[in-house]
Amino acid sequence: MFLSKVFATVTLLLALNLNFLPLHAERIAIESIDEVVTHVRSLRETGVKAEDIGIILDCHGVVTRETQHATPHTLKDNILEALNYFKEEGISVVIATAWNNLDDVVQNAIVELGLGHFFDVIPHQKSELEDFSVGYEGATKLRGYKNGRVVALKSAAHFDSIRYFRKKAFALEIVYPGRVFSHICGVDDDSYNLGIIEKDFPFTRHSSEGCSLTLFHLKTPIADSLPSSSVSRLSSPASQHPSTQIPSSDPHPDLPPTIITQHFDDESSSTDYEREQFYDGYGSNGE
Repeated sequence: MFLSKVFATVTLLLALNLNFLPLHAERIAIESIDEVVTHVRSLRETGVKAEDIGIILDCHGVVTRETQHATPHTLKDNILEALNYFKEEGISVVIATAWNNLDDVVQNAIVELGLGHFFDVIPHQKSELEDFSVGYEGATKLRGYKNGRVVALKSAAHFDSIRYFRKKAFALEIVYPGRVFSHICGVDDDSYNLGIIEKDFPFTRHSSEGCSLTLFHLKTPIADSLPSSSVSRLSSPASQHPSTQIPSSDPHPDLPPTIITQHFDDESSSTDYEREQFYDGYGSNGE
């Protein structure tokens, strides 16, 4: 009798804590958004309903060829065909941007490219700062902006300490507050963003319901990630000489230095990843 009570107690505790176990998402390096379409098609062919699939897209580097916010923007290869497919199938798609001016992103990178109808955005609308309670029993507090199905989200507890809006894992909860998905795909050209999505996902409502997460790292051609002047130099014969090579730079210069203590794969920098962990509250009180 005593052993049966102990077993029942342990089982109950495991069940209660199962939702908070670390998640290791499947991460796939891709060359084109077409590979995400193929993945969704395969899910549909195995019987997964369209309403059970959610997709979180980055804007710069996934929707647009440009990896930084500057005008004008150009559409990434095959993104229009992919968006049309998702819309026809009834797949839920959101854009989660890490940049700090959502209105500028919506107007100059979504509306100007003719994509507003895919994401129900209101052109020229000034987005108001909002507070959100998301995740398991609303335990995660976020702050950010939303226009249609385009969002920018930060940790409310550390809102003033960080620049980038990297809480992308919660984007589908913000846009579809009454929905729970069984399959979520995150698509980003930045491995830092993907790492934070993976870190945050166990705290989402979808994860607590047993949702699976697949992360797609869309590789960016070097010409898309450099200013036009750099591309011109890169394509010239002189650029092949070591003395003329373009030096690499810190992608997040506004964040303070930190000690490298751990190696991360997928071409990510442990320095930058740990900076994001610090500023998003990992390892401290909060999320």
